Amino acid sequence: MAAALAALLLVIGVAVIRQSDGEPGRTTGDSGAAPAGQWLSGAAGTGVSSGEFGEWRGRPVDIVGQWSDTNEAMVHLWDMAPGSQWWDWDGPIDTAIGAIGPDETWAQAAAGAYDTRWRQSLTNLRNLRGDRGTLYIRFAHEMNGNWYPWSVDAGEAEDFQSAWKRFRALQQEIYPESKLVFSLNRESVDSGIDWRETFPGAEYVDVMSVDYYNQFPYVGTAQDWVESLDDVDAYGAPKGLEGHRQFAESVGLPLAVSEWSGNADWGDSPAFIEGMHDFFSTHAGDGPGEILYEILFNVDGYDRRFYMYGDGVRMPESAEAYRNLW
Repeated sequence: MAAALAALLLVIGVAVIRQSDGEPGRTTGDSGAAPAGQWLSGAAGTGVSSGEFGEWRGRPVDIVGQWSDTNEAMVHLWDMAPGSQWWDWDGPIDTAIGAIGPDETWAQAAAGAYDTRWRQSLTNLRNLRGDRGTLYIRFAHEMNGNWYPWSVDAGEAEDFQSAWKRFRALQQEIYPESKLVFSLNRESVDSGIDWRETFPGAEYVDVMSVDYYNQFPYVGTAQDWVESLDDVDAYGAPKGLEGHRQFAESVGLPLAVSEWSGNADWGDSPAFIEGMHDFFSTHAGDGPGEILYEILFNVDGYDRRFYMYGDGVRMPESAEAYRNLW
């Protein structure tokens, strides 16, 4: 059924422009950029699509996060299809679509082996989203980690860059209104390479992004926060949030924080929440090195270690700090 729906979308070219239904948590029109000195603030997970999360924090979200990051999901896009949770959402979306699957390689990608699938994904994204709120596409997100099939290891940087440029060319041909996001884990894990060596060049990227959780190291105090900002990873690359911001500035791109939260397994730290809010406030904007958007990861699961809103919150002090500040 889902496959048939995807094929139908591809043939008829769904371009329905839906109006906001006025529910809490929904925006009206294309809110693809924040006003000067402000940033787009959003969330992913529990209560976001219903508006309950926005009601809880005291204002609607400006942007939402979504994942379609398997080879099948990046084509079928079940969570954005008609009748799904994001079909009626007219505001900006940050979507992680993966890149390659198990038993696939960056060398094959660089040679064009997966262009057909990538083309279909981009075509269906365009047909589903039309000219509604800006779509930020996180292609191969967290590629500097070791947990996804699309991780980039030492020796793969050149193939990865070539493959990225192939995807960029397709994106510009098929859905140029979307924005392509180079999205990192805050530090590289078992990659054997400085992630800066994988960066394809600013002309092939619209937004830099980092996923940033309170772990490795844990920030428990304001002093911990300050000391974490300029951390580097095992390969000498930026790890702290300020280091990622400075890199974005150096290549002339805005910075997004596409996923962030505390980690209840490490502790309950209002200082981390306060530090993040201060950082967003200080650097908000859409220019080089400025914070374009951030998305709180409030996804159920993971033993609720990242949870701020919902049943069974394990970081009540952090949750209260978030509500007070946002």
